[in-house]
Amino acid sequence: MPPKITDSRPAHDAIIEMEEQTASGARRIVATYAEDFHDGVTLMSMLGVEPKGFVYKNYNEQREAALADGADSAADATGSGAGSGAGASGRSGAAKKTTKKATKKTTKKATKTATKSTAKKATKKTTKKATKTAAKSTAKKATKKAAKKTTAKKTAKKTTTTTTES
Repeated sequence: MPPKITDSRPAHDAIIEMEEQTASGARRIVATYAEDFHDGVTLMSMLGVEPKGFVYKNYNEQREAALADGADSAADATGSGAGSGAGASGRSGAAKKTTKKATKKTTKKATKTATKSTAKKATKKTTKKATKTAAKSTAKKATKKAAKKTTAKKTAKKTTTTTTES
């Protein structure tokens, strides 16, 4: 009689569910570290965890076209005059968002730099103070030692002079 065999592999549905949970977690992590939407979508596509129905190639083509139109409308705004009003207003929202992000990034960087420089100054000040205190105490000790030696010499002289006189 053949030995009893138990199937220890999970069911197909359980595997699919686990894959979906893992992909969802990976998307969340990518979204956390991505600097903008394009960056997030690119990373998700590279990892193979993009949302269902999303085709990166189509997204990238649309983005390239929008960027090209953005460059054309910027040229129109500087002097040629003929441009589509509806397209320009749609991009102004994106421009505002980009500007807002850039401002936020600059502010964050400035704050970080200020914090670093403040910390450096505090450390430098503390070190300088400690060095100064150590130098003072060393000088004080040296002065005391010298004074002790001088007093010891004077006492020794007095002792020798009194013994020679007697």
